[in-house]
Amino acid sequence: MPKILISSLGTGDRSKGYRDAKYEYKGEIKETKVVAKALTEFLEIDKLFLVGTTGSYWDNCYANFGGQDEEYELGLYEKMQDKTLALEDLDSLCKTVDDYTRAEGTKCFLIEYGKNDEELWHNFEQYLAILEYIEDGDELYIDITHSFRSLALMSFLMVQFGQVIQEKKFKVSGIMYGMFEYSYENDGISPIVDLKIFYDLMEWIKAISAFKNYSRADAIEKLLLDDVEIHHNTKKVFKGLDTHISFASMEALKKFIGKAKQALRVLQESKSPIVRLLSPDIVDFVQRLDHPSVSRFQLELAKWYSENKNYALSFIVLTEALVSKECENNGMNVESKRDRDEAKSTLYTRRATCDVGKTYHTISRIRNAIAHQGKKDISIDNEIDNLSTYIKIAQTFIN
Repeated sequence: MPKILISSLGTGDRSKGYRDAKYEYKGEIKETKVVAKALTEFLEIDKLFLVGTTGSYWDNCYANFGGQDEEYELGLYEKMQDKTLALEDLDSLCKTVDDYTRAEGTKCFLIEYGKNDEELWHNFEQYLAILEYIEDGDELYIDITHSFRSLALMSFLMVQFGQVIQEKKFKVSGIMYGMFEYSYENDGISPIVDLKIFYDLMEWIKAISAFKNYSRADAIEKLLLDDVEIHHNTKKVFKGLDTHISFASMEALKKFIGKAKQALRVLQESKSPIVRLLSPDIVDFVQRLDHPSVSRFQLELAKWYSENKNYALSFIVLTEALVSKECENNGMNVESKRDRDEAKSTLYTRRATCDVGKTYHTISRIRNAIAHQGKKDISIDNEIDNLSTYIKIAQTFIN
């Protein structure tokens, strides 16, 4: 798994020269003018991607990575001064960084200052160009210490675009920031802090949103399974949750609820502040479906699917909830196919005499239309509008 660092270069104070800084990370200190150099050593980086304007301190970067050609360094400085620096002028710098790190693949990317939408869009396109060199399995570190604040936002956007739109399977392992301003009250030491917690929080927010709005639990499941603070036994409880929800596997979901009740305290008392912050949504889901009777469980599940606009599964589960309640009312076995078929017949015969029978007849036709793609005479839009009425009638019957 290659480690890639994306680092942006600032301009510094040209009148005084770029100053050395003592960067500290995990108890180790390295002194350099370029934080990217310290990070490549701290993190044992395999590939370095440098981003900067025509006025960024490319010359300092070259010298700090061991560049010895003073004429080349001066040429960089002069082109930076008159803003004529071109991408090909940085080829020797890239080779120097490769030689220093004993790796291959250093690349430079020139951006604009971002003074207007056109320049901002150009800059984002450069970040998209970086994505072309990031492959599945790569481990990505982003340095946001220097340059424009807009670049930190673009880094996040680039990651989202790569993972969501391009579906690349790389891992974000760190969002690094060298706190030079803190060195004045820290004996000249600039700590490098990892801000990845904010990226993790963003991923959890997306996962909870997908769960609450679209009945998707795959992201939550992955985040829980990847969390090193959560015990293996708790992770096992949540494995397969998305599949159960996606297929409306009611028996499996009911078993999950029974097991998950025991794991809720682990989430609520997790050492991870993100898990503690967002676990109430998972807790609410589990507690909402925690009913001893099958019909109540299925009713709440149908309502939850409806709220998440998963109408097809809502109709399917609601149909089963009415059948389950008819079985329960008559002392029949809810899990017996024969008893359920008898309950269906009973409900069907009452279609002209009571709201429950009529509702069952209507939603079972819709359920069959969904399952078998038939019944062209059914207006799906109208039935979605009527779903809340069907749920209210079912709720009165079941409760």
